[in-house]
Amino acid sequence: MKRSSAWLYFLLLCMAFPMASYADQLEDGTAAMKSGDYESAYQLLYPLAVEGNATAQESIGTMLCEGLGVGMDEIQAVSWYQKSADQGYATAQYALGAMYVNGRGVEKDVPKGLSLFAKAAQQGLVIAQQDAYALSFKEAQEGNVVASHNVAYMCLNGWAGEVNPYDCVKLLETAAQNGFAKSASALARIYSEGKYGIEPDEEKAAYWKDYQVVPVRSKPEE
Repeated sequence: MKRSSAWLYFLLLCMAFPMASYADQLEDGTAAMKSGDYESAYQLLYPLAVEGNATAQESIGTMLCEGLGVGMDEIQAVSWYQKSADQGYATAQYALGAMYVNGRGVEKDVPKGLSLFAKAAQQGLVIAQQDAYALSFKEAQEGNVVASHNVAYMCLNGWAGEVNPYDCVKLLETAAQNGFAKSASALARIYSEGKYGIEPDEEKAAYWKDYQVVPVRSKPEE
């Protein structure tokens, strides 16, 4: 019985030490990167990235993207960011989104980049929230009613920082008045339920519930 217990203890130790070593290597690699010792960081983190560690994959992507301790390779950077983003790592989702928005290492695709920003933003990454809002706001200013609707929700959820929620609601009203039916429905719910710090208002809720949205027609081609 004692011999069995000893063997069990030995096996547990064998299992624990590799895990501790793995964690230490990730910690050491991350610390080296923060201190600017990129060559050491790359040597420590690359094997972990190959094994599938999302944090290490994002770090390797960043070093390749900026040429830190290794030759710059934006295409490979995108590949590593993608591996990490696929695991739901918010920082990688944001970084990959920036590559698409700016056309670095990949064909420029702003909508795809914005979608990745939004995924990272939904996990609470502040810089992703700010950039998603700024990018959508720019599109809204250019007359994109879907962007206006999205900007309003980003605003209501705090992605634009501290903003009066009634200013956010005005963006929804603009989208509804410009023909976006989902904005009218959203306004009806918000006023009915008193969401996002908006006082319940049955009169306004009824108004937006019955609002007849007139789709905005695009200009005919000349």
